[in-house]
Amino acid sequence: MGRDPWDQEIADGLKKGTDDAMRHKDEIWMAIKERIHNEQAQHPSEPETRFAPRESKGRRRSGRRAAGWIAGTAAAAAIVLTVSFQTAPVQAFIDQVKEWFAPQKTVEQELEGMPETSVDQLHEGADYVIYIDESRFKMVHESGVDRIELKEKPTDDRYPEVFMEISQEGIDPKTAAGQLQKELQTYPKVEANPVDEPIQGWEVRAVGGTGGKEWDDPVIRYYVFDNGQGGSFVVKQQYFLEASEGFGARFHNMMKEFHITSNANKETTKE
Repeated sequence: MGRDPWDQEIADGLKKGTDDAMRHKDEIWMAIKERIHNEQAQHPSEPETRFAPRESKGRRRSGRRAAGWIAGTAAAAAIVLTVSFQTAPVQAFIDQVKEWFAPQKTVEQELEGMPETSVDQLHEGADYVIYIDESRFKMVHESGVDRIELKEKPTDDRYPEVFMEISQEGIDPKTAAGQLQKELQTYPKVEANPVDEPIQGWEVRAVGGTGGKEWDDPVIRYYVFDNGQGGSFVVKQQYFLEASEGFGARFHNMMKEFHITSNANKETTKE
């Protein structure tokens, strides 16, 4: 299911409640943001824990913690309740907010036919949040691009680079996807299609090297979708063919927990 912009999520949740709740939407979010910032100041981020690398088929190895939206989700829900919007739909909306912004989330997934459980950490980027398994990955914030890369990189240069990059463009998703498809035309295999899962938008996928005949053929996958501000999020995933059921599946599952926060932030800064 696609991840709609936050403004729509807030509006839908509160419209199902009361007209009074809609009139006070800005006040609710301003209170939430203030409480979150207070909670953050009282609970500074803990130092990153080191994990030993893990290996299996191929090579399976394993930033900044979320700031504004991490610490106070439970407190935020309490604030909304004290404003007396206690209808069942509004409570359901509050529960959804708590689920999205829990500092940690236990993730169960199947990789290469084997079940796996991890405790993923919430990370904040420019106008979004996402959960990351910090035993394998780390977030690196660069100018205009957030990069999720392996915490322990292979020393053997036979393995193509593995990473996921998140950026934004000031054009609509369809146009951005078309441009990316043109840029990848030198690859032996490239295709672009609209998708509804793991997000609603466009997928542009290319396979390099032999076009899918060798284990180390590089795979490039872009997800392009509406950022709620007249532009697009562009998520680039890179791994190699043999890792499609490993790193490819991990990146796919990460995108299921990608949530846009730009419109929520706009609501909280209104005067």
